[in-house]
Amino acid sequence: MKEILVPALYVMSGVCAYTALHHGLAVLRRRVNRIHLLFALMSLLTAALIMARAGAYGAHTVSELVAMRRWEIVFLCFFVPAFLWFVADYTGIRPRKLLFGLSGFWALLFAVNLALPSGVQIADSSSMAYFDLPWGERVADLRVIQRTVWHNLAWLGIVISLSYSLYACYLQYRRGQQRRARVMAWALSAFAVLSLLNVAINLKLVEFVHTSDFGFLALIVVMDMEMMLESRDQKRRLRAVLDHLPVAICLKDLKGHFQLINRKFESAFRTREGAIAGKKVFDLFPREQAAIIDANERHALDTRQDVESEEVLDCGGEARTFQSIKFPLLREDGSAYAVSSVYIDITESRQKDEALNRFRRQVWHADRVASTGAITSSLAHELCQPLAAMLSNAQAGLRFLAQDKVDLDEMREILQDIVRDDKRAGAVINGLRAMLQQQETPYADIDLGQCINEVIMLLHSEFVRTGVVVEHLLEANLAIRANKTQIQQVALNLMINALEAMAEQVPDQRMLRVTAARVDGKALVSIRDSGIGIAEDMLDRVFDGFYTTKPQGLGVGLEVCRSIMESHGGGIWAEANPDRGATFHFVLPLEDKTGT
Repeated sequence: MKEILVPALYVMSGVCAYTALHHGLAVLRRRVNRIHLLFALMSLLTAALIMARAGAYGAHTVSELVAMRRWEIVFLCFFVPAFLWFVADYTGIRPRKLLFGLSGFWALLFAVNLALPSGVQIADSSSMAYFDLPWGERVADLRVIQRTVWHNLAWLGIVISLSYSLYACYLQYRRGQQRRARVMAWALSAFAVLSLLNVAINLKLVEFVHTSDFGFLALIVVMDMEMMLESRDQKRRLRAVLDHLPVAICLKDLKGHFQLINRKFESAFRTREGAIAGKKVFDLFPREQAAIIDANERHALDTRQDVESEEVLDCGGEARTFQSIKFPLLREDGSAYAVSSVYIDITESRQKDEALNRFRRQVWHADRVASTGAITSSLAHELCQPLAAMLSNAQAGLRFLAQDKVDLDEMREILQDIVRDDKRAGAVINGLRAMLQQQETPYADIDLGQCINEVIMLLHSEFVRTGVVVEHLLEANLAIRANKTQIQQVALNLMINALEAMAEQVPDQRMLRVTAARVDGKALVSIRDSGIGIAEDMLDRVFDGFYTTKPQGLGVGLEVCRSIMESHGGGIWAEANPDRGATFHFVLPLEDKTGT
């Protein structure tokens, strides 16, 4: 009859070699963990061990038999430590002393196997025997009759290794990983039964060839199938998570070809994964938009850093705004092998922000109207003074002209007074118009001290009418980039509040101190009054919307001040003075003149 056993062993070796190649390629691609590396090594050693067993069965001389049996032990001495560390990583049970001790034992056995003339398995190598299989095939008899001490120790090491592995499976089962534990326990049980059956065969209790080779094959095949199923399950779970995320995600290779997109990406950009696979971003978006996306992805790959940007992209004919995050996927050595992009649709958010900004501007404008309305009489007085002076000077000039001899120097002084008063009235009107205009002035470089001084001048008549003594110390060259109208609105609100807080004080105790200075690289404005003050527990609440201590107040003035400061990157707060009254501070970032 034709030979069956040896060719079957070669086939089994080929299966193990294929498994080693499969996991080895995964390791080379650096997309897996150490478990796959250990399993690839186990599969390769199993293939070599079965090949050596096949060579031993086909040996024709004693020297060939001894050499093949020695090679069996060599591969076994490497297989068992790799198997032990694989079990440790696979189950998470790592008794390091036991693992290092067993690894050291097999290293010692490896050295002894090389030192002994016939290896650790054969005590007498003077002759060899043959064995006839039931189907008529004749092979070398590998049954060990005279066992060496080292042969028995090797079996003891295998038993200890299997015992640890089964115990690790038990602990893994207790931890809740039932499927992993059950599959590995079945594989280990098959390996243990088929390997321990060699003892009965060696004792000639069973007339058959050694079955440990089938145990090795069973262990490799079962674990390979389980790891493949786990990998597929992991990919399926990952895909399910990606498809349920509320953001669009895509993955591309280094050349920019799409490798993966999730369900949100498909719905957002009106495409399908099958239709876009292998294509580039220029095949999906208009060229101008695609060029921006490609440039950001290249920047992420070059810098090995996340790149965040805001992009307006075409979505089925509709332009939508996305917050995008592009980041490289890196290997352990730091080299990139892919780039991923995450797109967050912020179109509705931007629309809401714009609507909120429009509403905020309307509230700010209404607050300015209310603030200027509160000082109408003072504004009227500020206008009446220069107009009355202009009328008086003009009448005086007419009288001088009616005289026979006109004093030109006197007329020049009269005309200069008229020009000065006209400019003063114009400044009041322009300041009032700026405060009341509906359209906001754009951000510009302004001098904060001068800006605050203009508000003080606008309130000059109100200070005189209410008997408030004003001290102001405004540092020059406090350059900030801000909306001048809004900053003056804050200052106007705070000064009017200070005037109202001091209304109940006797006139000689009404003091207002306004300062503007550079503090810690920022511009700090402080407005201190000597009014009724604010309770300590109310200092934070005064900036809340619709909170007010005034009988006729709406409680939006200080809320407007806070929102204006926040929109400028600054802040505002209040303090109770040690003696009486309160001080309001607001801080703004200074304009960087260095260009950095």
